[in-house]
Amino acid sequence: MYEKKKLIINADDWGLSPLFNKGILDLMKKGIVASTTVMVGREYIEPEKINGLFHISVGLHLELPRNASQKDTELQIEKFADKFGKAPTHLDGHQHCHILPENIENVAEVAKKYSLPVRSRFEGDRKFFSEKKIKTTDLYLGWHPEYFGKFFEELRNVKERVTEIVCHPGYFDRNCSYPYNRQREQELEILSSDAFNEVISDFQLINYKSL
Repeated sequence: MYEKKKLIINADDWGLSPLFNKGILDLMKKGIVASTTVMVGREYIEPEKINGLFHISVGLHLELPRNASQKDTELQIEKFADKFGKAPTHLDGHQHCHILPENIENVAEVAKKYSLPVRSRFEGDRKFFSEKKIKTTDLYLGWHPEYFGKFFEELRNVKERVTEIVCHPGYFDRNCSYPYNRQREQELEILSSDAFNEVISDFQLINYKSL
């Protein structure tokens, strides 16, 4: 029997801006985004808006310096649990800080301790986590709205069993100084489009709880 390829669409940066959160939430309501990761050190983490969404996986978007210790990661997990009343469903990192050569070993040890899946970006990361018996996806797809045609083509050619798409949707926030801002509305528009829905129709949409 033919088994559909599986797809996790994870929206990063929950907590960075209330307008970014709103864009993520709108895509959750449309059934497109089924996973997000929270920046627990930020001002707008708004746990009340996603805690009751049981079809959504809510992970931790780590913010770590180079040479972060295991304790640095554990403190953010503890803060997440304090705010959300439960552990995160998975780990990833802002600007991929969790898989920096200086950090990946310590992050992996913490992930094993808490039995948490971790985002992998490249084949080397996947092999590293797999060898440590840490769950991860088979493929990572990042993208930018300027190159969504190439992104659609990559999706059509996916052969792997479980793919993660990383996205950063939202509404423009004039009060947020983070440089990737207006582009979030472009992402939101593309991810809401009929063309995108047509491309992902070949996949079964899942979240990190189903990994």
